Amino acid sequence: MFVSLIIVFREAMEAGLIVGIVLAATEGVPRRGRWIAAGIAAGIGGASLVAAFAAALSNAFQGAGQEVFTAGILCFAVVMLSWHILWMSRHAAAMSAELREVGQAVRLGQSSLAALGVVVAVAVMREGSEVVLFLYGIVAATQTDPLALTTGGLAGLVLACALSWLLYRGLVIIPLHRLFGVTNGLIALLAAGMAGQAAAILHSADLLPGWGEQLWNTSFILADDSFLGRSLHALVGYSARPSGIQLAAWLATLAALVVASRILSRPRASAVAAAVAIAAVITLGGPARADNLPLLTFQNHRFIPDRIEVPANKRFKLHVKNTDATADEFESTDLNREKLVTPGQTITVFLGPLSPGTYHFFGDFHQDTAQGVLVAK
Repeated sequence: MFVSLIIVFREAMEAGLIVGIVLAATEGVPRRGRWIAAGIAAGIGGASLVAAFAAALSNAFQGAGQEVFTAGILCFAVVMLSWHILWMSRHAAAMSAELREVGQAVRLGQSSLAALGVVVAVAVMREGSEVVLFLYGIVAATQTDPLALTTGGLAGLVLACALSWLLYRGLVIIPLHRLFGVTNGLIALLAAGMAGQAAAILHSADLLPGWGEQLWNTSFILADDSFLGRSLHALVGYSARPSGIQLAAWLATLAALVVASRILSRPRASAVAAAVAIAAVITLGGPARADNLPLLTFQNHRFIPDRIEVPANKRFKLHVKNTDATADEFESTDLNREKLVTPGQTITVFLGPLSPGTYHFFGDFHQDTAQGVLVAK
């Protein structure tokens, strides 16, 4: 029960933070509840479909299907967030004035609400697919009491909802004339973070150049797997070890949104240039060369072997097979990698070039037993 509580809370928390920002950004807007609820429902449905077809998805694009799909929905979310920001750049002043005059009787165009509804759906789908796979695999393959598992999952969900509600309440106490500016800023950071994550994921699939594997390492200050680290990762795309392409996508997206929102405040301005700039950042670059390495296997919730020597200063790919009856996730904060592995599935993880040293990895759903290291020589 405790394990399911932690897993559900951790994944739902990341989606819940985004929902909290969206709620604050649409404070006082009629019908916003319907759009956000529809987004959550669509995300849950999409998560179930993604979980059901996870193996087929990963096998697409020569083993990089999972990364391509995730990056694709992140890019789509960036477009939706950008749409909302640019729309608000034209209408925020009028909306603020109308809210002051007639209370809740504000008429926000449905296009902006639809954009944020899509972002909610993407967030719920992205995190929910892992929860669905984990809980389903535990129930199907073990004697765990479904009631205890469900109770733990619901408790984790309640905690995540409470956290997103606290964020929402914290935002809406901001004076009305500043609320739209604050939420627009948060949404711009959210869009930049998603663009950076998409670029990092495509690089991890060997589809974009890295432009530097690790520009810096701030794990000693704030680790990726800490509560605050995960929260900032969900909100602004924080990474303790960012690659060059990840930072470039983050900065370019944020700069494009700031410039475009200012331009759009002028008559007859167009957002085409900003959209082109964002798309260019996401699609720049070409694949790097990768070499094969022996198979790494999940077996009885452990890695076999748990120590692998890999070539230093060179690209390579690692095949990971799950022989267990439950899903797991190959994850490494040292390597900035996170990839789901369903039962019986073999995935490909593209890595390097790595400096000589030791790099830890683990199975996210069984961190107490599934531990291993790559030694770059």
